[in-house]
Amino acid sequence: MSSRPASLGVRVASAWTLTRRPGGTVHEAIAPLRDRGFRALWLSTFAWNFARWMEMTITSWAALQLTGSPWLVALIGVARTVALPISGPVTGALSDRLDRLQMIRSSGWVNVAVMAGIAASLVAGEGAYWQLFVGSLWLGASWGIDWPVRRSLLADFVGPDRVLPAIVLDNVAFNVARVVGPLVAGSALAVWGAPGAFVLLASAFLVASLSVLAVPATPARPAAPGRPSIMRDLRLGYEYVRADPVVAGVILVSLFMNVLVFPYQGMLSVVADDILHVGPVELGALGAATGIGAAVGVFLQPMFRSTRAQGLAFIVGALAGAAGLVAFSLSRAYPLSLALLFFVGLGTSSFGTMQSSLVLSRSSPPMRGRAMGMVTLAIGSAPVGALLLGALADRFGVAVAIGGSSLACVVIVGAIAVRLGMFGRSLIGAPDRPGDRLEATAVRAEAAHDSEIAAEPITSTGGAR
Repeated sequence: MSSRPASLGVRVASAWTLTRRPGGTVHEAIAPLRDRGFRALWLSTFAWNFARWMEMTITSWAALQLTGSPWLVALIGVARTVALPISGPVTGALSDRLDRLQMIRSSGWVNVAVMAGIAASLVAGEGAYWQLFVGSLWLGASWGIDWPVRRSLLADFVGPDRVLPAIVLDNVAFNVARVVGPLVAGSALAVWGAPGAFVLLASAFLVASLSVLAVPATPARPAAPGRPSIMRDLRLGYEYVRADPVVAGVILVSLFMNVLVFPYQGMLSVVADDILHVGPVELGALGAATGIGAAVGVFLQPMFRSTRAQGLAFIVGALAGAAGLVAFSLSRAYPLSLALLFFVGLGTSSFGTMQSSLVLSRSSPPMRGRAMGMVTLAIGSAPVGALLLGALADRFGVAVAIGGSSLACVVIVGAIAVRLGMFGRSLIGAPDRPGDRLEATAVRAEAAHDSEIAAEPITSTGGAR
């Protein structure tokens, strides 16, 4: 008589027990910083995020000053993300065959040139909205290059066993930049206006590009025999993530989170004015509440050390973030709304940290770029969500739009987790995948080539034939 599979409740309880194991010590949490390569990359990533958060504030303000149109300001945000579905997967695949470090160095210098060009136009009194729009299009493509490549480099430096603390440290830098960047940008706009702020912004991107020069090269990765086409690389990347239900689940959940949950950030001003009846200062606090919750959540992540615990933290974080927004949509009290957004930040912090940790730790080095590129593809669905949420808000009101889309996300994410076994069943071990077999073939070919060279006879002059 066959035994019945464990119930969902038993699997959740089992995974939860694992999360209660004592977390890593502070020494273990900061261990990746002992690696010189990771330390240089970490500082460089902070500089990049600092410039990026500055750019969001400065460009939006400059667009409003030039046009006076909130709709055109919103289009700047769409332009900043519209290239991700293409740039993310393609550059992720390219990073598995090219020098990852050189890729982020090259894109960084283009960032400097673009920002310097806009700054020069504004200083000369020739600034135009189209320049901001084109600049935002490029920076979105640049982020699609930078994000998967930097995350793959991070894993290259620390190895799969230290991916989680490395991602936690990366998120610490991200959240610090998320707070400091807009504050510096706002001060620059107040003191120097848009032209001076763009000069400072170009300087910030210059510092970020210079900081990458301090990052040492990573060990060379074995190249796949035959150098397949980029389309074959993309197809292999798709097959690779599809073969692992955990990685596939991470990408699917990320897709629905970016379509149904994260677009709420662009509607906070409408909530503040129409629902909570507060002003711009209180609006700023609403945005900060989520950031503070995310920052606090980052320091809780090292306790989730096993793969099963990380998978549970990922799913629970996504569900908690979406459910928190459902409650937020029902709130009419400003203090309660602040508390709920703090809770949303806690949940989405767990979701974001484990998103990268699970994918990187379950992907072999030659496939990391393509795996992270597929994650970027899911993130690139955000413009679709923004347009959908705007249409729903126009038709039914902002509270119904946010609440309804977030509730739909709770249902969909829960169904994905159950279907793919992400509450425990699929989190033990990793399946044999085409990309891993390709890596093994490359390693064997390289070893055979080295053996042939070692076996060649030595000439009388001491040189090898």
